[in-house]
This record gives sequence, structure tokens and C-alpha cells, in this order.
Amino acid sequence: MQEELTDGKGQFERWVGLPTKPGQRLHGLARAHIYLLIQEGKIKTANLKRAGCLTGRRLIWEKSLVEYINSFAEGGCP
Repeated sequence: MQEELTDGKGQFERWVGLPTKPGQRLHGLARAHIYLLIQEGKIKTANLKRAGCLTGRRLIWEKSLVEYINSFAEGGCP
């Protein structure tokens, strides 16, 4: 079971891994779209990689992804 960690305002405060399987999504976004956001510097990430290794584990600061998505929100209740 995955525990939800929030800052008390409903914002997620945790690192999450990229989707690894075809068809998996993170907040509705496919892995390829998330990599585009990373390349454009629009979301905060960390790459856990040991010295000398070519590959690692890319993590995303979930709050930065949610904030990016929220920047496209329209309308809503006051």
C-alpha cells in the first residue's frame, strides 16, 4: 500500500518513479511526455545513479508535476 504524504494543503510532497511499463501513466501523462517535460526543465527530477554506471533510477518530485498540470487548469470554483 502506498502512503499519501501531503503538506496539509493537499499537495503531494514525495519523490515518485517514472512509469516503467507500456500503457502506465503518472497523473495521466505517459513516460514519453514526462521525459519531454524533464528536458524542458518544467518539472523537478533526480537521477539516482552510482558512480561509473550508465543507468540509474529517475525520480520526479510529484508536487512539481502536479503544479505543472495545475498551470493548465481553467475555471473552477472561487
